[in-house]
Amino acid sequence: MKTLMCCLALVAMAVFTSAAFAQEPTLTSVEAKFDTTTHNKNSNSKLDVYFKTSGGHEVAKSEGNEGDWKRNASHTLTLQVESNPAKGEVENGSVTLTFHPQGADEWKFNYKVTLTFSDGSVIKKEFNGCVLTQHDPTRTDSL
Repeated sequence: MKTLMCCLALVAMAVFTSAAFAQEPTLTSVEAKFDTTTHNKNSNSKLDVYFKTSGGHEVAKSEGNEGDWKRNASHTLTLQVESNPAKGEVENGSVTLTFHPQGADEWKFNYKVTLTFSDGSVIKKEFNGCVLTQHDPTRTDSL
């Protein structure tokens, strides 16, 4: 009986400790899809995209994106993931867009951010009615 109790105790300990030490999924990819609406982004204007944790640490980016992003067209950027933070660190993160227009440029668009994690789970967030100009070149959106 004593041996049986010891075996049950060991099994219970193994089950509970393995669940307690299970790792939280980590960020594996970040994608941003931009849908230009009524005013295009000029070909020589550049866009930088930064994804940050809820604590403000940059974990993914895509810089210097240029090209003529015409009205009613879509462009998808895959951000370079710089570290693999846990899902809990990024699920309330933010996206910062920095526009570098050459001369006068006004770009109107909607965009969607897709975060993918090591366990296959996904977080998607959409932002609509966005405008970036030479006078207002930066925006930050929370997930």
